[in-house]
Formats: sequence, C-alpha cells, structure tokens
Amino acid sequence: MTGVREALAAAGVAEPLAGRLEAYVALLERWARVHNLVRYRTAEELVRRHLLDALAGAPHLPDGLGLLVDVGSGAGLPGVPLLLARPEWRGLLVEPRQKRWAFLRTVVRELGLDAQVARSRFENLEVPDGVAAITARALGRHDALLDWARGVLGPGGRVLLWVGRAELDRLRRAGGWRVVSSPLPTLDEGFLARLERCFT
Repeated sequence: MTGVREALAAAGVAEPLAGRLEAYVALLERWARVHNLVRYRTAEELVRRHLLDALAGAPHLPDGLGLLVDVGSGAGLPGVPLLLARPEWRGLLVEPRQKRWAFLRTVVRELGLDAQVARSRFENLEVPDGVAAITARALGRHDALLDWARGVLGPGGRVLLWVGRAELDRLRRAGGWRVVSSPLPTLDEGFLARLERCFT
C-alpha cells in the first residue's frame, strides 16, 4: 500500500520500526484480497486508527523482558505492532478463528517474531506462569478476561485494554484492580486502560 511509510514518518515513527510495520501492512494487504481482516480505506487511516493506537501500548509494557499474550488477536492488533516495537519480548497471539490464526502464523514466520500463535479462546489456554502483559482490543467480555488474568499474570504484570468510555467506566468499578487510563492518540472517545492487580 502506497503512503504507509510517509504516514508513519509523519507520525514520528522512526526506522527500523517503520520498515517492519510497512512489511506487516504488506501482509495485511495481501491477505485482505481474500479475507476481511481489518477495515480501512487509506494508508493514513490504517496508520492512524490501527497502528498508532496499537503502538500507544508500548510505553505501558512493564520494564525488562517478558511474555506478551495478545487475546483475540484477529489481524494482529495490537500484539504484532507491540512485538515489532519491543522485539526483545516474546509473544503469544491467541485467536480462535481459523483464517485469522493462519494469517497470524504467516505474520510470525515472515516477520521473524519471537512468538507463537494459539488457535484457542483465552479461557481454554494454558500459558506459562508469570505472564508480563495481556493485551486485548475490541474484545469485550472484560470481566471474564480479568478473572482469567488473575491466574496467569506474574508479579508486576499488567493488562492493557483498548476501550471506549462506557467500558472504561465499568473497568474502574472492577474489584481488585488499579486502573490507569489515557486517551488514545487518534480514536475519539477511545482509551488505553492499564490494569494492575491490587493486593490490599
């Protein structure tokens, strides 16, 4: 897709990340001819509404190395851009739908990500102890996700959720979690919610 590199540069995304994101977009484009993975009309819209919003989570990942579990990964958002931005991290992309699971396997192979792809729902997933971060965008079912997350997050682990205003208000009422939110850079009424377990 023409214009991706220019849109990334205009948003301040530098090399080598811009080049890796462009390669990811090329895979999205190739698969979009057959499968409806993500909606966008122009390169600028794809960068603005999908890639930049996904990358907004990178500063909120815990320090150091860790395992990122992207639940309901779909077209790889936000998990793939986050793993491209933080290549020292390992990833587990969780997607129950066959076509999207196959796409994600292609992305991991062709982009050389240190990641696995699980064709599963998160409730049925077996993950190693000490997950550092769980991400989900447009997933819903946040109560069930947070119940599951309690059992798999390691010390200092975080859940990052891309949500609207109503969902953010519900998350703030969830017991046992400290919620910090920030507006997403491009979505009206969109927020990134960072949740950490409370032990008091």
